[in-house]
Amino acid sequence: MSASRPRLVDTSVTRGGIGGIALRGEELALTVFPEAGGKILDLVHRPTGFNFLWHNPRVELQKTYAGALFDDLWCGGWDELFPTDGRCEVDGNTYHDHGDLWIGPWEWEVERDDGSSAVLYMRRYSTSLPCLMERWISLERAGAVVEVRYRLANFGARPVRFVWNVHVAHAITTDSRLHLPARRLGVQPPYLGRAEGNAGDVSWPWYEDRDGVGHDLSRMPPVESGLTEFFFTRDLEDGWCAVTYPSAGVGLALTFDRIIFRNVWLFCVYGGWRGHYLLLTEPSTSEPGSLADNVASGLAAVLEAGSALETEVRATVLTGVASDIPGGVSPAPVAALRGAFR
Repeated sequence: MSASRPRLVDTSVTRGGIGGIALRGEELALTVFPEAGGKILDLVHRPTGFNFLWHNPRVELQKTYAGALFDDLWCGGWDELFPTDGRCEVDGNTYHDHGDLWIGPWEWEVERDDGSSAVLYMRRYSTSLPCLMERWISLERAGAVVEVRYRLANFGARPVRFVWNVHVAHAITTDSRLHLPARRLGVQPPYLGRAEGNAGDVSWPWYEDRDGVGHDLSRMPPVESGLTEFFFTRDLEDGWCAVTYPSAGVGLALTFDRIIFRNVWLFCVYGGWRGHYLLLTEPSTSEPGSLADNVASGLAAVLEAGSALETEVRATVLTGVASDIPGGVSPAPVAALRGAFR
């Protein structure tokens, strides 16, 4: 009789005294912390040891609580922002900074761990809306893909309006490249960066400023630039975005349903905001701003009473990434990346 295969799930993980859950395959490992707002803190390519997710060097992982400012407790990683980005009031209700799913613990259970694959189930009720967010995080032993299946249910008697972002903080280096199937980006003040002085949208990936200086927005300026840029897609052509790391030979692609996540927000920090160096890609149901802003513009997502929304986001590790892969619109012609976005 052959020996059973080792399990993929480890529920004994701790970080700074906070309990976590690790899912470890042969190619990919991730660590989730239900007690810290359900955060995915690590997403590691095991053959190289490369962690795709950014960690705040000045803020340790900690339990979250109502009334805290998200930015002051944010230690990086992958979070779910719902039902708003910025703090606001709508119809007399107050909505927390960056929503309420990051506040407090998520319930969880291991649904499968049979040696070949693992599924971690998690759920969290919104405190501001009659909604339940459920996640199923799946990993195959030999796979290089993390699948996150979502179910968002409105168990109330009336429709709810919301903003939902899949908030992924990428670690970056100066040779990192951003890939995005778009031609135009909106610019969100006050974080103008290389678009300073521009009167409207900018072209992607190549943008020429008012002085005639060209900028490749898919490339990362050094931390010494002190820049912060906040863009969002105006014409997302397909449901994916990716960050590649030629020096490490790897990349990370996020794929999602473009009908649900209509835009990608890009919060690009090159030594500016709080002195950090990172790139946030945020597939979003709406445009930058709070729930109140999106209600006023008619761009808030709506979930009818008694209904549920189901979707999936896949994080795929790309390998064989070469130094001559261009950033910008689409790396699809490059063999190393082909197939990750279909």
